[in-house]
Amino acid sequence: MSLPTSQPILGSPPLLYRGSARAAVARDLQAVLDLTDPYRVVDAARQLADGPLKRALTDVHADRLLHEPTGRRIPLQELPARTIAALTRTHHLDAAQSDALGFALRCTFAWPGVVGTPDAPYALKAQLPAGFTPIATVEQIAASQATAGPDGLNTSYMISQMKGGMSADFGIGCPLMCAYCYRREGDTVDGYLGAWEPTGFLEPEDVVARLLSHPWFTPHHTPIGLHMSTSEAFLPKLWPRTWRALQLLDDLGLTNRVSCITKYTLSDEQIDCLESLVHVDLDVNVCYAAMPESIEPPHRERRLRFLRRILQSEKINVLAYYRPIAEGLNTTDAHLRHVWQAFRDAGARTVVLGGLKFADDHIQSFMSYGLSLPTGSFTPGKKLLTAGTESRIMAAFDEVYADVPTHQRPAVLKRSSCGRTVERGSHLPDYNGHYDQPTTNCRLRCPTAQHQMCAAAQPPDEETVRHLLERIGKHDARVDITAVTTVVHAALSPFERTFLRQNLLFPVHTAQQTAELVAARITR
Repeated sequence: MSLPTSQPILGSPPLLYRGSARAAVARDLQAVLDLTDPYRVVDAARQLADGPLKRALTDVHADRLLHEPTGRRIPLQELPARTIAALTRTHHLDAAQSDALGFALRCTFAWPGVVGTPDAPYALKAQLPAGFTPIATVEQIAASQATAGPDGLNTSYMISQMKGGMSADFGIGCPLMCAYCYRREGDTVDGYLGAWEPTGFLEPEDVVARLLSHPWFTPHHTPIGLHMSTSEAFLPKLWPRTWRALQLLDDLGLTNRVSCITKYTLSDEQIDCLESLVHVDLDVNVCYAAMPESIEPPHRERRLRFLRRILQSEKINVLAYYRPIAEGLNTTDAHLRHVWQAFRDAGARTVVLGGLKFADDHIQSFMSYGLSLPTGSFTPGKKLLTAGTESRIMAAFDEVYADVPTHQRPAVLKRSSCGRTVERGSHLPDYNGHYDQPTTNCRLRCPTAQHQMCAAAQPPDEETVRHLLERIGKHDARVDITAVTTVVHAALSPFERTFLRQNLLFPVHTAQQTAELVAARITR
């Protein structure tokens, strides 16, 4: 195989190692990148290596270590745990060689948009990809993010940093008419009039262009949610747009985790479409909590059939979303046993619990439908799931799974990011850094392997933190990086903090939050 024309830059093996030549080496290696055959880049990198590093790259090519047996690309974020660590041990690579291996493998991925290159994955680009024109400046897009609502929804740009990831939204509205929905008909959300039928559509190409232009989006790192809080991704009216967006992301070679949360269903043909994706790391979160159909109309049995069917897929990560759990509405012993039996019959592997957000305006909605109100004391913007109900849920779990060996029972998690990480095989720490409060977030049925992965999370280097702070306009903030958290001495909105955590895979706190966390541990 011939090397790129800039042969002198690709001179001697040391140029694969960290140093001033890396940016030029990355450009030349990526000049031979073919997303259908990333091993061409591995071949080019082998010509720049010698000794154990060259043997490690040879193994990558010979054993196709960039792909799973199903043919799917291994997501970039998982390569350190799944590939690089094993090769480092096998070939006794030192730290510099292991770092060079990781750099070479990053060059096998595309980096579209305004952020990231193989040598600087978290930095804003100095030069944009040929033919790519952002729809607005970085400053304008960041300013629009600052106008987002309390849950992060940015209806002026339709790409929003939320707790679960970056939501890419096409329009707003949903005909399923769940009584507890906080995008109800007649609600006005920053200029968008909520309706039971989706409105305000953007084309998939526009949505992906907005995503790539957003300075908070990191290729291969940022979790993405499609219609995360504005609609339902698999509605017949939205499915063509959802599928087209997934195809576009896949064609770009992006291995970001993409989540679709659904109370709807897909046909076998539509599931086949999802299984054809090669790069996108997709998860489907199927909601089922035995909510009365007067409150949550979608047909129960149809949804459970869909859950059973999609759990058979070897290519799609599937979570059983046991939510919303509403005190007094679906929390009788019969409800709890029914849900766990349904999940057992379906073969659920990973279950995420979640309470209900309920505010004063929901009371009007429920009363207008003649519905019973949930019980409990609600905090605006917070999901309520009491310790007592949680204990009863887990007691019902133990009852339903009593004859199933412990290691064969599903994982049960409190947080979506924990569930998504576990379902993918525990190759990463929880991407929202919830392990900074283990007694609150880690007390259900998190697998030992995930506990170990979170416990072993490594602090970031300061250069990475600096690149991320520049992207949120806080490049001058003082930073202390400790073994347990990254402390940023500046005001951070909840969504700026989420942005930092999801890129670093490590806890992030302000100085005040750090003091409160330490005080809580001392007084516990």
